[in-house]
Amino acid sequence: MTERKASFIHTSIYILVLLLLSGAISCSLRRSGNSSTAYTRPSPEPTPIEPRANQIKFLMLDGTTTRLEDLIGNNKVVLVNFWATWCRPCRREIPDLVALQNEYRDRGLEVIGLSVDDPGDEAEVKNFARQYSIKYRIGFASEEMLQLFSGPDDTQLPIPQTYIFDRNGKLIDRLKGFRPTFRSWAEGAINYALENP
Repeated sequence: MTERKASFIHTSIYILVLLLLSGAISCSLRRSGNSSTAYTRPSPEPTPIEPRANQIKFLMLDGTTTRLEDLIGNNKVVLVNFWATWCRPCRREIPDLVALQNEYRDRGLEVIGLSVDDPGDEAEVKNFARQYSIKYRIGFASEEMLQLFSGPDDTQLPIPQTYIFDRNGKLIDRLKGFRPTFRSWAEGAINYALENP
C-alpha cells in the first residue's frame, strides 16, 4: 500500500469517527439530517403538526388500524418515534426508548414507535421488536405521514425523528436525526410535559 493511500484511509477513518461521535449521522429517506445538544425548552414553541397527520389511518403491528388523534391527548404524555429496522442511529435510540417507557409508564407516558419499513415486512419488524425487547406500541408510517410531521419545507426526512406531546395533545418538542444526548433530551421534555398539565 502506498504511503498516500494509507494516509487517505487514516484520514477517512478519522473523519468517520468524528462524525459518529458528534452524532451528525442519521438515516434518511432522502438526505441526512442534523443534531444538536442537550434538551432545553424550545423557544419559540415548535410548530404544531400538520392537522392532516391526525386523520391518516395507519396499521399497528398488532393488526389494528388507528389514527394519531386516537393516540395523543387522552390525558397522557405521548412520545412518537419514527424509525426503521435498517437505520443504525434508530437502533442506538431503541434501548433508551424501552427504558423511558419502563421508567415513565406509571406516570402517564406512552411511547409509540412508527416504523417507515414496508408493512409487508411485518415479520421482520416483529423479530426486531423481540430482539430489542420492545414492549411499547409499534405501527407503520407512510412517507406522507413522516412528511406531515416534518413539515412541508423539510426535503430531507431524516430518521430517527421524535415528537413529544403533552396530556392535551400539544406538541412540546421535536428532534430530527440522532443526538448522542437523546435520553437526557427526552427525559427533560417528558418531565416538562408531565409536570405542566
